[in-house]
Amino acid sequence: INAEYGVVSTQSTGMKQKIMSLRFTWHMLNGENLEQRRVTMAFRHFSLHTKCYVYVYEPPFPHEDDDTNYDHLKPVIMMKSSVMGFDIKIYDGETGQLYARMSKDVGNELLLGIDGYCLSIEPDIDVAFMTTLALMWDYATTDMKNN
Repeated sequence: INAEYGVVSTQSTGMKQKIMSLRFTWHMLNGENLEQRRVTMAFRHFSLHTKCYVYVYEPPFPHEDDDTNYDHLKPVIMMKSSVMGFDIKIYDGETGQLYARMSKDVGNELLLGIDGYCLSIEPDIDVAFMTTLALMWDYATTDMKNN
């Protein structure tokens, strides 16, 4: 993922959970008043791991309150956790090329109750976008556990 997608800009970027959805879904918002939906993360929870598909919208961007319809899009990125959920890979949805890897700091979580990750990003990959996806993953999976 590089600058060609235009997902992350110099404007503020926000995250929002989609309420009343069949799938657990989060959106990355941008534009004036954070009203343009730029990215959708659609989660699928399996018994052994969690996976999500990341869809990137092209202009004209849908409004944040529009129906979440990404049937016409291919997932640009896939994120998948290991069986225990401690290692998460972020990779190209079509080629399988690895973009980044997140590792959960299990020791601090178990001993101190501190939630932390190490994010390793491959060269020539948009660091801000990968960091935002990692943060959205953490918010979403924490919310899934609590609900």
